[in-house]
Amino acid sequence: MNTTLAAASPLDHVVSWDILRIDSLWITNHMIMAAVAGLLMLLIFPALFARPKSEVPSGMRNFFESILQFLRTDVIAPALKQHADRFTPFLWTVFFFILFCNLLGFIPISQIVLVFVGEHAAGRWAEVGGTATGNIATTAALAIAAFFFIHLNGIWQVARELIAGTYGHHVHDAGAHRHGVDEETADHHGDDNQVRNPVMAILAAPWLYLWNFAPHLFKPEPGGSAIGWLADIPMWGLLVCLELVGAVIKPFALCMRLFANMIAGHIVLAVMASLIVLAPTFLGQVGIGIPVVVMSLMIRMLELFVAFLQAYIFTFLTTLFIAAAVAPEH
Repeated sequence: MNTTLAAASPLDHVVSWDILRIDSLWITNHMIMAAVAGLLMLLIFPALFARPKSEVPSGMRNFFESILQFLRTDVIAPALKQHADRFTPFLWTVFFFILFCNLLGFIPISQIVLVFVGEHAAGRWAEVGGTATGNIATTAALAIAAFFFIHLNGIWQVARELIAGTYGHHVHDAGAHRHGVDEETADHHGDDNQVRNPVMAILAAPWLYLWNFAPHLFKPEPGGSAIGWLADIPMWGLLVCLELVGAVIKPFALCMRLFANMIAGHIVLAVMASLIVLAPTFLGQVGIGIPVVVMSLMIRMLELFVAFLQAYIFTFLTTLFIAAAVAPEH
């Protein structure tokens, strides 16, 4: 604990530390904690949900099932409609991975190691532990994975609709994206311009996805004058550039929001704890320590809330971005 309080910088408690070296690769404490979060998910969920239970769930199963059900019915289904079941496993995984990483950061593993092993015996393992989502590399990896998942599924949705002959069969809105289709309520009024060949559909899908990435404000109506394209194409070019910038900014915002929120609380706690050892006298340390301990407990409770909130926000926004890619008509 003295080592924690006397750290040279509050950032010492949140930066990444090299723990183990394998050839030319260093394994950091945050990499270890991310792996632990993944391992816990592989152990907990199969054990709790391996077999369906007819009775009312209780204990840990009830806790996790209530969260899963909430995400499915109140977050994913309203945004993705008939596509909800297709993306629910991915979004559940994202939520719980972030949540487990956030909560593991509350466990003072490095301090426990120092108490039971000692600093000399612990060596590099004295720095094990920490919040994996407090590392921008972790949050960036999550954001990049979400980025590719969103847009690859948007392209795949276009290909599926081309093959099924349902591409573009929904109510058009001049101010909205047009590449999706509600398969349950589509107005099937012909198979014009459909690409039924799977290979051709897959090749055409990325271009159609880009073509419909921005609204066509001046697109001529069927049978209308082609002159409208003279205004529509330049406007579309401007709007698609803005949309592409937005497509990059969205995962960047996911990355920075999660990173900043998970690192801020730990820095504040470290700064407050360092105030105790700065007092020149024992009575001064006691006078500072009492309010610091009380405020630290309050901040810890706030951090616990933030751990759940940030996992929810990342999942919620990712759901909206997926819906904009595969079901923009909703």
